[in-house]
Amino acid sequence: MNIPIDMNLDDAQWQQLIREVAEHFNNLTIMRGFQYYKQKRVGSLTFTEHHGITADVQGSEEYNVTLSVQSLPTSYCTCPVGSRCKHIIAVMMSYAELLERPVHAIVNAHSSTALKQAPKPAASMSAFRSDVVSEQDTDIPHQQYSQIRERALELAALEIMEWHELFEQCLARLGTGTPSTTYVQEAADELYAIKPKLSAGMDQLFEFHVHLYLMRYCIPSRHPISHTPVYLSYPAQLAVDALQKGMDQVLSRPLHLQFAELPDNKLKQLWKRLEETITYLRTQMMSETSTLMLFTPIYRQVWLNWIVPHLQNGHLLISELNILQEIENQLKEAAVNTPSNSVGSVLSVANLTGSSQSGKPGKSASLPLVLAQSWIYFHLHQDEQAWQRLTSGSTAYGIPAEHLLHFLHVLADESDWKRLGAWLAQLGPLLANRRNEPLQDYMQLWNMTIKHLPEMENHMWDTLVSMLPHSRPAYEEAMHSRGQWRRWIDFQLSTETEPLEFRVAVLQPIEKDAPELLLPFYHQAVERYIGHKNRDGYKAAVKLLKRLSKIYKKLKQEERWEDFITALAVRNSRLRALQEELRKGKLIS
Repeated sequence: MNIPIDMNLDDAQWQQLIREVAEHFNNLTIMRGFQYYKQKRVGSLTFTEHHGITADVQGSEEYNVTLSVQSLPTSYCTCPVGSRCKHIIAVMMSYAELLERPVHAIVNAHSSTALKQAPKPAASMSAFRSDVVSEQDTDIPHQQYSQIRERALELAALEIMEWHELFEQCLARLGTGTPSTTYVQEAADELYAIKPKLSAGMDQLFEFHVHLYLMRYCIPSRHPISHTPVYLSYPAQLAVDALQKGMDQVLSRPLHLQFAELPDNKLKQLWKRLEETITYLRTQMMSETSTLMLFTPIYRQVWLNWIVPHLQNGHLLISELNILQEIENQLKEAAVNTPSNSVGSVLSVANLTGSSQSGKPGKSASLPLVLAQSWIYFHLHQDEQAWQRLTSGSTAYGIPAEHLLHFLHVLADESDWKRLGAWLAQLGPLLANRRNEPLQDYMQLWNMTIKHLPEMENHMWDTLVSMLPHSRPAYEEAMHSRGQWRRWIDFQLSTETEPLEFRVAVLQPIEKDAPELLLPFYHQAVERYIGHKNRDGYKAAVKLLKRLSKIYKKLKQEERWEDFITALAVRNSRLRALQEELRKGKLIS
């Protein structure tokens, strides 16, 4: 395809586009867009005026994307998300391909703008001259550093904990640095300098563990006795944020192609390192609390992205579930033991998790455990058990909304609408005490589900009712957007809502489609306003009475209106202020 001259990008414009991608799209969206691009779901591109590109993208249905290269935030899509979606990213990657620009620059947008980690080429041992020592080598004897590099050549055969020990030895010459983006960058460069040539999958694991090791360095340890919450300093928080973005990018790259290219012994070796990675993450997350859960979502994502897609059976999942259950049993035992016996229990837990921490485990350790168990049950399709764990965990500790919503988004990405509907019904009450933002996300998922499975709508209504009063905004919006006028009116009547609290735009469609339903709503409010027996109440009543007059006229029931307003005036004839307001409103003569 010939690209219009004004749609070609020079290097500066290309880099600006990458920066805008990082600013306006999160890593998860970029990852999903990359999958759509790789699956060739993007149709042919059409170039329009004003630097625009249009294309159809095949998602759960066909969506039309309009990409604005000069003003990325104004790009839009006909999907339910509307903007900043995976379909826009997929079209952008197809455009990059036409430009003969590297698509992976878009995939890596966040890591390249937040924490540049271009690995240094590992020098071969033959090229490493023993009689030359750089200034940086002065903290570690040259012979010792040479031994570190030699040891690194065996990296693929070493266990993950040995990787981390090697990292620690390598970084000794940097000294004890304050956790910050500057230190993390310097440390990453040091670690990449000892990286040998590895297979693609092992190379990806190395990059991942560099991030993990440095994030662990940035997080202060919890007090072994008091277990007081851990908080990050501002420089450490910036470093951790950058590392998280880098890990998201690493995890977004699938490993299956590398698996397919490996011989059997190398494949087993890589799987072994993956299993050890899970052990390491399990160890780190068991001491986390809801105030700072960093390793827990990484554990979840490794299972989701790297392990579950390649499992031939559920044996590894069942094995992990047994380990988690054994940890839970040990924690329960430690909780009921006397202080003199609790040390032994804690040591047992430490053996299971690989943890070296001492001290009696507190109640806070259970939240990551609950989430881990729920995820394994989820991958085993044992949904009832997963719901039970999440419900008990939410009751005991309160589960942050993003951890609950992630289950739902995974099912939506898989287009498993029937299962998603069941999960929406189960997790809704656990989100009931959350702020509006999670509920908006939750309702968007309901809308997607009902679009594919209309029969699930009744389950949605039942769930929203069970979540009241916290779900009220979402419940009202759902009724109104679906034209459920009778349900909407009945709800307002039962809660004695004031009609005058609503904007005219909210009531107009009801007045147009089902005006008769508004009669009891307005009548009830009129009586309530008059019952206040003050001037403001009377004015509010007259305002509603004027609306009632129009509705009766629209329904061609003018005679019924006249009978009503006459009876109202007579019944309240002693309320002089009300009579005055009725006359001012020209409702009586």
